[in-house]
Amino acid sequence: MKIGVISDTHDHFPGIDWAHQVLVKASVDAICHCGDWVAPFTMEYFVSAFSDFKVPVYSVFGNNEGDLKRILERNQQLPNPITFSPKTMFPLLFDGKKIAIYHGHDSDLLEALITSRLYDAIFTGHTHQYRNEVRGKTLILNPGSLIPARLSKPSGVVSLAIYDTTSNTATHHSINVD
Repeated sequence: MKIGVISDTHDHFPGIDWAHQVLVKASVDAICHCGDWVAPFTMEYFVSAFSDFKVPVYSVFGNNEGDLKRILERNQQLPNPITFSPKTMFPLLFDGKKIAIYHGHDSDLLEALITSRLYDAIFTGHTHQYRNEVRGKTLILNPGSLIPARLSKPSGVVSLAIYDTTSNTATHHSINVD
């Protein structure tokens, strides 16, 4: 099973459009969003952009959501709503793999999830930097971001990851948008 992992959309529609192209071409079976959609209209744009590709979408909120109430209200009105969890989502089971999703803005909580050894994979975001690290049996995966910024500066790069449940590994996909 292949899972598209994205994060930190930050209202960047070109990043969503690029992610759509990559994830459809890869025929992922599900999508996990690690938070920071920001505005309700971004979530709606995402659902609209992916309307031709009906796979389940699971998401947590990050530290930059502008209007949580409206995001959740509008999500419930959509024909294919996203499964949201306010802070963390676990355990998700895909092909027998236990997965946790957490935005990552509290480094102590992220470290506790990692050192718990309860998960085969932990999907996280927040830093906008790609991370693909294995500790014990746990893969820690940060796909980067769908906005071209790293360390609060323009980077010109957007990225995502595709997780493979069979091998418990991920591939990194990025594009320069300058």
